Amino acid sequence: MIELPEWPAPNGATAYLVDFGGFLVPLLGGRVQRLDRMGNRHRLSVSLPPLGSEKDGRIFVQRLKRGKTEGVRMEYPLLSFRPGLCGQPVVNGADQGGRLLKLRNLTPNYGIREGQPFALVQPEGRYVYSVDLAAVADAAGTATVQITPMLRAPTIDGGVAEFTRPMIEGFIKGDEIGWEMSLAHDIGLSFEIEEYA
Repeated sequence: MIELPEWPAPNGATAYLVDFGGFLVPLLGGRVQRLDRMGNRHRLSVSLPPLGSEKDGRIFVQRLKRGKTEGVRMEYPLLSFRPGLCGQPVVNGADQGGRLLKLRNLTPNYGIREGQPFALVQPEGRYVYSVDLAAVADAAGTATVQITPMLRAPTIDGGVAEFTRPMIEGFIKGDEIGWEMSLAHDIGLSFEIEEYA
């Protein structure tokens, strides 16, 4: 797993929820049904400001080349959202599934906000989720949150939940990686990361 440099930060990003579900449309005009399937995941399309070719550009290009086969990890953009002092949240119980996640080690009375992104660190990698409904940790620092998408792997008790600096992890999407080299000796880069699962 190749960690992409923190600097320079992206100057633009578009986030996607990749949906493997679908709609069952009856042939004779009955009610349309939604069929949810497990495996929905996030994809992030990222653009960077012009990078000087001497150092930043060269390093970023090389890490993307390696990441094409080894996978990449980078910080999920929070923009102006500040998660606050959340404590050191971890998963509260093994083998959870579905769309509810129990957490512990939160700061007592910490307010988890609707739409707040976070990542779960599992043995096989990280998974990005977002909170469906606001929740508040109790005095013991525990909370149950409803999330999107559904959990994609059985949880492990004590697995880290990254609220303050969530990371997205996956492969570079597409068959090739390209970069623009300008006469000003700058390198222009844009790429997409899609979670593996």
